[in-house]
Amino acid sequence: MSERSALIIGNGGREHAFAKTLGDYVTIYAAPGNAGTALMPNVTNVDVDDPVAFAREHNIDVTIIGPEAPLVAGVADDFRAAGLTVVGPSKIAAQLESSKSFACDFMERHDIAYPKSRTIHTVDQFTDEATSIVIKADGLAGGKGVVLPQTQDEAVQTLTAMFDGAYDGAGINGVLIQERLSGPEVSAFALSDGNDFVLLPFAQDHKRLKDGDQGPNTGGMGAYAPVPESIVSPAQYEKIRDIARKTIDGMKADGNPYKGILYIGVMLAEQRGADPVVIEYNARFGDPETEVVLTILANAGVDVYELLKSTDSTLNASQLDGVTLNQSALTICFASAGYPESSHKGDVILGLDTDFPDGVFVHHAATKLDGDAVVTNGGRVLYVTAVADDIDTAAANAYSVIGESGVHFDGMQYRTDIGKQARTK
Repeated sequence: MSERSALIIGNGGREHAFAKTLGDYVTIYAAPGNAGTALMPNVTNVDVDDPVAFAREHNIDVTIIGPEAPLVAGVADDFRAAGLTVVGPSKIAAQLESSKSFACDFMERHDIAYPKSRTIHTVDQFTDEATSIVIKADGLAGGKGVVLPQTQDEAVQTLTAMFDGAYDGAGINGVLIQERLSGPEVSAFALSDGNDFVLLPFAQDHKRLKDGDQGPNTGGMGAYAPVPESIVSPAQYEKIRDIARKTIDGMKADGNPYKGILYIGVMLAEQRGADPVVIEYNARFGDPETEVVLTILANAGVDVYELLKSTDSTLNASQLDGVTLNQSALTICFASAGYPESSHKGDVILGLDTDFPDGVFVHHAATKLDGDAVVTNGGRVLYVTAVADDIDTAAANAYSVIGESGVHFDGMQYRTDIGKQARTK
């Protein structure tokens, strides 16, 4: 085994991005991984019942927990109790994502701007005008538990479905009703050791299924980074930094120091003079933002492995000293037929051996190997990611490899306007 080793828990595009970014110089186990990690020479896909025992047995240097479910279940606590290095917050700290009520109470106590909110527990308690509110299932809903109703009937139907458990069980014990704000949304990521933190390059993603931000919400149909000053001004950046500081300091003051990756979803709300307002926290990297943020960090010379590992001890903030981000990255999600309501599995993915332009590659998400073929295995199947000197070139290069002569599969859904906020072409 090489001097550097990592166990990556998860099987999506985010976890494949971790593996690709850490590089060939790290021995990696992916639990369980996907077809993308299976095809990497330095990665071994493993089925693990007890990740702590596996990490101890294989002398794993650091474990990176990708998805939210194991974090909310307290897996990071198990690693720390065993004296093992892990990237991810405690079960209590992860409530910033798992409980929207917890997050709202936290922001209220620590003077962090967020939309006016209240929690209801029955449909009968709903008395709001549908077009003025956002409905959020309290709990984990795979990125699909947020609905902006257009009519009263839609609002009631949504609430009924949430209380009945239709959103992966999120909402059964409560649904958040928030005021509907408008403005650009930004994904801000902070790495923290519980005391100090660093902000990573901001990203913007596209939640809606179809072009022009139409259709149902999804886990994310694409993203780009970094976000230009034309969208986030220096003054707004400093206010987002202040939100991150209040969050890290507040968790520490509450006795729940936040270690690991913190996602802060902010809206530059027109109703608040374009000031940033927190619309959600996540206890991990976003997907597909991971694919673009880690790519540009690695291309800028950042040792992502050491930076992530340091969140469980003393944050190695010097990793970002003097780093200049002189490239842009953009990623396009390919979703299976029926997504997000359902997903078709087993479709052969063609064109993965296409001669891609420099800086273009694929991040696998819901894929698996079927003999020598790579096939679809869920909703968001894979991402074409491109890095280039500017966002327009990155977009052009990524879209150039899609289609019958490039990457495609039956029923493939994708957007043609990823990065539209920053593109000039």
